Amino acid sequence: MGLTRILAAIAALLLVFGFGPRAAAPSRRGAERGVRQALVRLNGLLAQRDIAIVDEFMPDGEVLLVGYALDEVARGRAGLETHFRRLFALPQVIRFDWREVEVSVHGAVAWLHAEGDLVLQGEPAERRTYRLTGVFELCHGVWKWRLFHGSQPAA
Repeated sequence: MGLTRILAAIAALLLVFGFGPRAAAPSRRGAERGVRQALVRLNGLLAQRDIAIVDEFMPDGEVLLVGYALDEVARGRAGLETHFRRLFALPQVIRFDWREVEVSVHGAVAWLHAEGDLVLQGEPAERRTYRLTGVFELCHGVWKWRLFHGSQPAA
């Protein structure tokens, strides 16, 4: 039996006996903290207009961002780069001010719901009620966005 087959057999046994990806999942408290940190990082990169913001999303390209505007849909890395470059070209700086954040975790997947305001700093300055739902996946120890869905609740 070759080395590849031996390694595959060991990996299969680890999965069967529950020592696979789930065993590597962080504690619930650690996961919640990691997802909240991802939300903070996203906000900081938005405010800094840093295109590295796309690195906050899963690298495999199977990501989706849906904002509140009709044309605000981005899929994959190229779509995210286009979307954020368009946002960064606006005269206002964008950031979020969250009043409430809820995080739920199941293994290496987490989701959040946040309520707060979308803040546009500059001319004209604006503040809009905003809701966010997101799905995250643990990737090499860091929580990455898989889905970002933002909306503005109707008055």
